[in-house]
Amino acid sequence: TSKPSSGPTKSPSESPSRSPSRAPSPRVPTSACSTEQDFNLCLAIDMSGSVCNDGTGSECLDCRSSFLPIFFTSQCRDSFVDEDTCCNNFSSVKDFSSLLVNILGDFPAEKSFSVVQFATNAQLVSGLSSPERTIPAISRLDYTGGLTNHAAAIQMCQRSLPGGRKNFIMLVTDGVSSEPDFDPEGAAELAATSAKLDGTFIIPVFISPNNDWTALAFMRRISSDGKVFDVTDFDSLNSLQARLVDQVSCS
Repeated sequence: TSKPSSGPTKSPSESPSRSPSRAPSPRVPTSACSTEQDFNLCLAIDMSGSVCNDGTGSECLDCRSSFLPIFFTSQCRDSFVDEDTCCNNFSSVKDFSSLLVNILGDFPAEKSFSVVQFATNAQLVSGLSSPERTIPAISRLDYTGGLTNHAAAIQMCQRSLPGGRKNFIMLVTDGVSSEPDFDPEGAAELAATSAKLDGTFIIPVFISPNNDWTALAFMRRISSDGKVFDVTDFDSLNSLQARLVDQVSCS
């Protein structure tokens, strides 16, 4: 992800993503709205450089080693974090995403989840499936580093969502768009508008260490209702769970 800024940027931001089975279900937060609405939800998970670069500006493309990984070091790699996850921040993103799917999976409704990872490009990691299949897919995510292509993430998510149910895209990211080359923010807004016209509800989850108001304004334009669920650090992501459950059940 690139650092939130007043204009598109080609570099990642200067400041800031394996369990074999489904974890025990936490208590579903109480919602004033219906939890019986059938739905599909695509999680778009940011793996760009700023997630792990700790302010160095690196794209963090070097978290893996093909030779003697036990002796391998990287400016983006945190101690005692496996090379697939790379850093504590991305570990927090994976934990947050898994727990949210687990909570939403307890809704007394028909529901399916898909997972898209994105950085410079986007990739469908897991097509629509049950929480029990989705959570292990999240735990196996392999951090890539790179730039931030929200347009590709939204488009890939939208392609994974069929008609017949309420569809959601939850975009988990820490900055504004830096890809494609020409007008990356405009491309993201066009992709979001297209998804909304197809009836998809977009929910941005935004990690913003600097409370950048320009970046928040961009995220509000991506959002279906102008709401942005933002925190100032990755460790605080889990504090959003109850509000996000309400957002899904009330939208």
